[in-house]
Amino acid sequence: MPPISTTLLLLLLALAIRPAWMYKEILELRMPSVVPTKSDAYLCHPFVIPKKETWYITSISPILDNPEAIHHIIVITCPVLGSGSPVWSCDGPHDTSFPKAPSCPRPNFQFMYDWTKDVDAYHFPPGVGFLAGADGEYRNLILQVHYSDASRFNESFRDSSGLKITFTRDRTPMLAGLRTLGGNGHIFPGRLENLESTCVMRPPGGTKYRVFSYLVHTHDLGLLVVGYRVRDGNWTEIARRSPQMPKAFMPTDITLQDGDLVVVRCFMYNFEDQIIMTGSTHHDEMCILRLLFYSEDGQFPPPFECKPLDAPEHEEQALPPRRAEKPGALQHPPRPRLG
Repeated sequence: MPPISTTLLLLLLALAIRPAWMYKEILELRMPSVVPTKSDAYLCHPFVIPKKETWYITSISPILDNPEAIHHIIVITCPVLGSGSPVWSCDGPHDTSFPKAPSCPRPNFQFMYDWTKDVDAYHFPPGVGFLAGADGEYRNLILQVHYSDASRFNESFRDSSGLKITFTRDRTPMLAGLRTLGGNGHIFPGRLENLESTCVMRPPGGTKYRVFSYLVHTHDLGLLVVGYRVRDGNWTEIARRSPQMPKAFMPTDITLQDGDLVVVRCFMYNFEDQIIMTGSTHHDEMCILRLLFYSEDGQFPPPFECKPLDAPEHEEQALPPRRAEKPGALQHPPRPRLG
């Protein structure tokens, strides 16, 4: 028998000591050939993880049958199903072809992924996964699809869009979470507006979070979305991206702890001749910053408690003065594409 080369020996050794969480399985969570009949309706479809199974989700990618008719696709975990139906109309205008129910009837749901135009697959960093199953509040995966244009569909032209979810049954060293922050308001015609929200971190048990990725989202009027951490009066940038650039989860690296302020600012220019409000349809505007994070102690993140600054117990706190965010670059149409 010929001797085994050093390279082959090292390869065999690497395979032998490969962490268990690197062995992956795939679930395709797709709409069951639906025919939406109401534009801007949100349809939900569940998948129940079998009892006594725990999954650690390591990547999620879109499966798009009709991307031109879909505004977004998200997946959440929920402790109970919103409906006993395989598909229901959830959030947004009611599509009367389906029963009406919330995406999740409990407040303790967890976002896992959000596809909007141009967003590609998301792969968690090595050793990081999102907990699902566990015989508890994370057993039910809820797929939600926002159909912005239902006119494209009929009995002979249905939709089975959804998500490809890659997971392992072996625990990853770190457990991830996703949190959505953002602002609301209105944008007057011909004006640059800043929609802003601020919250204060109050994590249970003093948990520290490490934010490793972010995604910004607005509709047509958005120029720039910026996120900050404010700690002891010092402003540190978490995120900065034009929402008119291709949508993508972008890398970042910052810690959040008890008492930190998180500020989200969305700069909008209204090119229309009417006031535009924020809202849930594609005719409205949105100001959204999504943060992907994990807890530094390696445990599953408890709820990402970031309470609005104007809550009574925080009235005594004042933000530092607002700083200019490249105002010269933002004030002149046509809409700039800022990085």
